[in-house]
Order: sequence, then structure tokens, then C-alpha cells
Amino acid sequence: MATYPLQCTVRRTESTLDLLNTLDALNDDPDFEPSLFATWSPGPPDQEVYDLRDLAALLDEPRALRKPRTGHTPSQRLTWHCSIRNTTQSGLSDDHWWHLLQQVLNATGIQPQNDPNSCRWLAVRSTADRLDIVATVIRQDGSWARLHNDERFAQYACERFAADHKLNSPKRLGEE
Repeated sequence: MATYPLQCTVRRTESTLDLLNTLDALNDDPDFEPSLFATWSPGPPDQEVYDLRDLAALLDEPRALRKPRTGHTPSQRLTWHCSIRNTTQSGLSDDHWWHLLQQVLNATGIQPQNDPNSCRWLAVRSTADRLDIVATVIRQDGSWARLHNDERFAQYACERFAADHKLNSPKRLGEE
């Protein structure tokens, strides 16, 4: 089985708030302060501390507005979650995480370049070796995001980033 320096998984869930609460509880490292790393633009107002209910409501706003705009009630599992974990010994700087984030958002269709109606998203750093991207799959204009093969495209973006930055795969037990 192939081992990648940046492990990427994508899934969908029903509750944005439950997902944010789960991510908030991940940190067990007293030397790392979890943080809201980045958001869609223009995103929530700058604050030191964010209420997770407020963040979830802001992310879900396009979903809530979908029925009045289109007449269709959105289905369940509209919260998109991409988790990226750095399995190498070398840490990534905030600049590296930022560039990787932009590549994944563009590749998956969550925020294609120069798209003013893209999905709302936020990125959370809950541990030093991990970035979690949470997004709604309903775009700002009420339409669905085109997310066909999103997990594959996210993984390709991570592989390309790892190759470009010469990140090595972690060693497996017994390898020298």
C-alpha cells in the first residue's frame, strides 16, 4: 500500500456544528494552540475567539437560503470535510499550509480560482501536523458545487504539493 507524506481524506456529514465541535476537541498537545487558520472571503469578522455555533451558522447560510432561492430543500450531508495530515518528520510553515489549502480548494471545486460565488469554507489547525477544511457544498448563488471526484482531486493536490516541496514519505517499520 502506498504511503503518502500528506494523507488526505474527504467525507461529508450532516451537521456543521457537530463537525466543528469534533475538530475543536482534537488537540491534546499543550504546546500547540488550535486556531481558525483561514476562511472564505469576506468571511466572519476578525476575533480572538469564535463561537462555534456562529461559525457553523455563517457557513450554512447559503444552505439555509437555498430553498427560498430555488424552491428546493437541500438534502442531508451538505457539510464537506477534508482532513490533511503531514506524516513527515518535517513540519510545514503557515505559508506552506496556506499554499496547500489554496491548491486543494481550487482542485476540488470548493473555491475555484476567480469564482465569486464559490462555497463558504474555513480551515482549522487543531494539531501541528493537521489541517481540516470545512465547507458547505451549496455555493453562494444557491447552486450545488461541482465536487465530482473531489477526494481524488484533493489527494492529487496534496501529492503535487509534496513533490513540489520535496516532502518525503514516512519510513515504514523495517525500512532504512
